Amino acid sequence: MNHDNYVPEDIDNGERAVSCPICGTNIPNNPKEMLFEIESIDTDFRIHTLLDDLLDDWLIQCPVCFYVSHDFFIPPKNLQKVSVFVESPHYLSSFTDNNPTTLELFQAYLKILFVDHAPAYLIGDCYMRISWLYDDDENETLARENREHAITYFERALIEIEMNAKDISMIYYLIAELHRRNKKFDNARNNLYNLDTSIKMMRNLFDFQWKLIQEKNSGVVQLPREENSHEALS
Repeated sequence: MNHDNYVPEDIDNGERAVSCPICGTNIPNNPKEMLFEIESIDTDFRIHTLLDDLLDDWLIQCPVCFYVSHDFFIPPKNLQKVSVFVESPHYLSSFTDNNPTTLELFQAYLKILFVDHAPAYLIGDCYMRISWLYDDDENETLARENREHAITYFERALIEIEMNAKDISMIYYLIAELHRRNKKFDNARNNLYNLDTSIKMMRNLFDFQWKLIQEKNSGVVQLPREENSHEALS
C-alpha cells in the first residue's frame, strides 16, 4: 500500500512504522489488529486480556513533539491547527514529565480531537475510555462525569452522519449502557428500545442489557461468551 506518510520499516525494531504527522519522526505504529488473548469483555466493550490492560498501549505518543494518537497512519484532518496546538504551552503542560500516565495520554488525545474537530463518535469513545480509567482508580465522581460526556457525544453522533442499522443500534446500546452505569435506568431502558433486534447480535445485547436494567444493576458486568468476539466489537 502506498501512502505519503508510510515508512516501510522501523530501523531499530524491524517493525512497520510511520512518520509522525506533526514533526516527521519515524515511530512504530499501533497495528489495527492487535493480537491478544481475550479473557473477558465488559458490557461497554472494554477488553480484558490475560496478560495486560490494552488501555495502556491503545495510544502512542511521538517522543519528539509529544503528539498523541491511536493510529499515526491516519493524520489529523486539520493538520495545521493540530500542529500549532501540539507546539503550544497549553498542550505541553498536559505532561508533568517524559513518562506520562495512561490517563494523561487520553486527556491529551481528547484535546487533540477537539482541536481537530473530530467526529462526535470518536470524542464519545474517548470520554468512555477515560471513564474506565477513573473506574480503575475508584473515582466514581469523575467516572460518572465522563460517562455523561460520552453520552452527549454519542447522541450527537446519531445526527452527525448517516449510519447503517447496526452502527445506529450500537450507539444506542452504548448510550443505554452508560446510563445504566450512572444509575439512570429509565434513560437506559428508553435508549435500548432503539436497537434493531432483527440483528441477532443486537437481540442478544438487548436481552442481556434489559435484564441488568430491570435488576437495577449499575455495576461492571461481563458480556456472555457468545458476544465475546471481534464481531461484537466491529
